[in-house]
Amino acid sequence: MRLSVATVGSHAQRLMDAAEDGTVIAVFARSLYLRDRSNRIACFGGPGLGAGPVNALCTAWPDEPAVMGGTAARWRAGVLALGDGVEFEAASAAPWRPATPQAWRDETLSRALVRLAAMPARGLGAAIPTLVSQAPLPSGDRFQMAAFQGLLALSLWLRNPAVEPPPLIATLIGLGPGLTPAGDDVLGGALVALRALGRGHTADRLAAWTLARARGATSDISFAHLAAAAEGEGAAALHDALVALAGDSEALSETVARLDRIGHSSGWDALAGSVAALVPLSQPG
Repeated sequence: MRLSVATVGSHAQRLMDAAEDGTVIAVFARSLYLRDRSNRIACFGGPGLGAGPVNALCTAWPDEPAVMGGTAARWRAGVLALGDGVEFEAASAAPWRPATPQAWRDETLSRALVRLAAMPARGLGAAIPTLVSQAPLPSGDRFQMAAFQGLLALSLWLRNPAVEPPPLIATLIGLGPGLTPAGDDVLGGALVALRALGRGHTADRLAAWTLARARGATSDISFAHLAAAAEGEGAAALHDALVALAGDSEALSETVARLDRIGHSSGWDALAGSVAALVPLSQPG
């Protein structure tokens, strides 16, 4: 079976440009992850997966991928072959680039964040009203309460990033179950928003601090997504949500609905991290 890659993110492109052999490290219903010999990671999937820096989106996807974890991946004349069952051809793939907000205005962003805080949320998105308007934290289990505290610590630190990040932020790294733990999603969302805001120095500092602690403390797949976020790239829906927030756009509801479909609650978790970075701009001083 030969699949055609239609759209490719920057990190997935690096893996394909290197053309090193590798191994399938995870297989899901609508995607699979591949790691090459230099530890680059890319996710191949169908169009419904959504664009992102690590993703290579194919024009179609089989109902049941004919590979399993551990399958060898080899390049043959520009085609990536997984075992004897699946081949990926990417010669005509278009590069994906995230949407970028044109401008940030305090009052516009403040109105948009209030709208966002009123929307039903899942996962750590339930803490967005607390970040935006200091509403009481929602109740949750031990994991959720620990994550909420780490998120609040991150939000407070981003108001004064000249000091050393407090240890409570480090508890977010690898915190939670799933392919990308919720705590990692929070940190990734904050990094993406900081780059979008033009706060490069703060993003550089948080990225170096996070990545130094995340290697070995979270999964290789989650680390790959964090590394992409450190460069300012995350899921396409997250970037679109930032554009909507910057313009207080009616598209906000639609972009949030798309985030809601990412993982168990990964989209909301990342958005909560972005809000932690955006609130200091909407509430200057």
